[in-house]
Amino acid sequence: LKCCGHGDYMPEVATLDGIPVGPYIHDAWWQHPELGEELAFLRNLRKRKFKVHVVLNKIDRLRDFKVDVDQFALVMREQLLKDLGNDLDGQPLLQNLWPTSVLKEPDTLVPVKLWLCNNLPRQSPLYPLQAISDVPARVVASEITREKLFSRLRGQTPYRVAVLNRVWRETEDGTLMLGQKVVTISSYECAEVRRLLKEIAQEAEAEISTSLNFGRPVQLHFNVEVDENWQDNPSYYDDVHGILDDSHSLMFPQ
Repeated sequence: LKCCGHGDYMPEVATLDGIPVGPYIHDAWWQHPELGEELAFLRNLRKRKFKVHVVLNKIDRLRDFKVDVDQFALVMREQLLKDLGNDLDGQPLLQNLWPTSVLKEPDTLVPVKLWLCNNLPRQSPLYPLQAISDVPARVVASEITREKLFSRLRGQTPYRVAVLNRVWRETEDGTLMLGQKVVTISSYECAEVRRLLKEIAQEAEAEISTSLNFGRPVQLHFNVEVDENWQDNPSYYDDVHGILDDSHSLMFPQ
């Protein structure tokens, strides 16, 4: 579904009348214009040799397009088995792939729940039962900004933008001073993102205020940079825990 706007996937080897005419393309299936973010994530998993369990949600959308869900899941599983590869012991990194529809087909979650009950350790809850999420507030703040950008950007730009928190300061009156680093992969996209940040700043501040700062004021400050290879840089993915780099404050130079 995601790739309908750019046509079919790239073949592993270009052919002419069935005869190979080009070199082998590594990770060809993931070289599609709309799969840049997914390719970086795939390579990160493969490098770290993590075991992978995939929940393929929103299969109801596939049915809306008259797609055979079972066949689609089989193709996805075969592709991931091939592209993720094996661990150091020669065992496949891909362990499970569950097609689900959380909202419209809740019964599809049964296999996932059974696996969780059989494989996760029994212990007391790690977080309060009433907690909506265990995601750090800083991660939520960056995702709010990214979501606002995502809804306005077109083409592939939304998938090539990273938002990271670099300053998180609370003043005595409860105002949250938030500095965010926004990374793009080209100067053209950088200029477009700078323009849109001016449009979304007030809206993002209001949502962060309501969601995270108990309705108190929020002041957002942005630093936009270009990093052509950020999607292949593990440090951007390590930042999901909301760990701040205090050595280079965006607003408060040391």
